[in-house]
Amino acid sequence: MESAIEKHGAPKHIISDQAKVFIGEVFAELLDSRNIKPRLGAIGKHGSISVTERVIKTLKYEWLKRTAIIKDFDHLTKLCDEFEDWYNTWRPHMTLNGLRPDDVYYVRKPEKPNRDSKTVPNNIERHLFPETRVTGYRLKDVA
Repeated sequence: MESAIEKHGAPKHIISDQAKVFIGEVFAELLDSRNIKPRLGAIGKHGSISVTERVIKTLKYEWLKRTAIIKDFDHLTKLCDEFEDWYNTWRPHMTLNGLRPDDVYYVRKPEKPNRDSKTVPNNIERHLFPETRVTGYRLKDVA
């Protein structure tokens, strides 16, 4: 978590469930030192942290399941870093109307082809994530 804060800056709050790791003293001290407010999901209420649960489900079933074997912690860290890149930069999201989180964060709006378009745009960029055998596609130029 500290490396994520260093890379992206401290958020205003962290949303989590009420597992021991998130309500313990060490975690509380980390949040206090960065002036981050904890927000906990309701106990036993399905969907109280639904966005977080959806990201974890995507990580497990669309990313890590495609890896033959996770060798060690460093390998898992590398896979999670690649997932972050794929999830934010390459994967379109239905809740964002087909945009990617980076498009929203950096206020970029790629021009979508018309639904009845007869041609494929020629400015498509392709990136292969070899370990998981996932290929990401995006438009090179955005408005």
